[in-house]
Amino acid sequence: MSFTVNVAVCGRFHYHNYIPFLAQEDFLKSFYYSHRFDRKILKDHPEKEVNLWLKEYLRVLHSKVFGTKYQDSLFYAYLLLWEKGVLKHWRKADLWHLLLHGTALKILQRAKNEGSLTLGEAVNAHPLVVFQILSEEEERLSLPRRQRLWKAAQRLLEELKEIDFLLVPSNWVKKSFIQEGFPEEKIQILHYGVNVSRFKPSQSKDNVFRVICVAQITPRKGQVYLLEAWKKLKLPHAELCLAGKIDPVMIPLLSRYNGLFRYLGYSSHEKVASFYQNASVYVLPTLEDGFAVSCLEAMASGLPVVTTDQNGASDVIKHGVNGFVVPIRSPEKIAYYLELLYTHPGLCREMGEKAAYDAQHCYNWESYARKLVKIYEEIMGVKICP
Repeated sequence: MSFTVNVAVCGRFHYHNYIPFLAQEDFLKSFYYSHRFDRKILKDHPEKEVNLWLKEYLRVLHSKVFGTKYQDSLFYAYLLLWEKGVLKHWRKADLWHLLLHGTALKILQRAKNEGSLTLGEAVNAHPLVVFQILSEEEERLSLPRRQRLWKAAQRLLEELKEIDFLLVPSNWVKKSFIQEGFPEEKIQILHYGVNVSRFKPSQSKDNVFRVICVAQITPRKGQVYLLEAWKKLKLPHAELCLAGKIDPVMIPLLSRYNGLFRYLGYSSHEKVASFYQNASVYVLPTLEDGFAVSCLEAMASGLPVVTTDQNGASDVIKHGVNGFVVPIRSPEKIAYYLELLYTHPGLCREMGEKAAYDAQHCYNWESYARKLVKIYEEIMGVKICP
């Protein structure tokens, strides 16, 4: 055994997709996370997982009792509770791989004091860049200003000072951190994967040209620009579907588009897979996404994808081959490409087939795990014996 690795995330995020692959390797020592107490991610290696589940139940209870009240103060306290759990169940390792989410400052400091190397992982653009984008959007849409740099985000900025290396999911995220002064030579890019057994192309579809967007309906995700594009098109035998939890601030905006789209609700992964299979095109007009996995899910389901250049998933879109990449806030461009695919159904099918091939062969989670191991090796400067 050349070295040991601890992986820690305050939640589970995408980690649960590939941690079982890492657990098969001798160098994974511990996986710290937070999920339901009756759920196990490493069923074959229970000694390697530490599920600090209390934080999840407190967060859910808070939402039921208080809604969105006191989030800035109490949610932060729940995050710190998780961090204390990691410190309590500490297992020393040569390398700590941690999600940078405002939950790892003391963990990073302790690891550093013990001489361990640290790999911080960012899932979105630099907090200051995100703050600027969302502040601009609130002003454009005349929305109430929100506190963006809350305590966890401020703590994330402190975490950046402690890490030795930074793992990011896309060139968009890398660019944002370089812009804010993080050393380029310390950044590693690793694109996310997709569950190819869950998301597959449909063998039969109806004759409706159906456009779908699966994402939280928020100012950040940019659905208003898709709605503006759809309003311009007025396509016969076509349907626009939106799926995802609705941010209350969006309700007055959505009312302007009554009758223009069908709302599919907030659904499970199983239902979402069927949404993709019944659609023709996937559109995510997001203003900022580190790497929207929904784009890969749609691709694996055989859909061409239209998304923005500030979505890290644009890295895997080959413009004009398996989808299209447009600037943010560009309903005209979205409308142009949707009309192109609508009027050329053969092109739409061909692009969807290429999208499915790319997702299934290049971006599955097992491939992600193998690439991550190589990054660990590079950081540690050693080669793991097979």
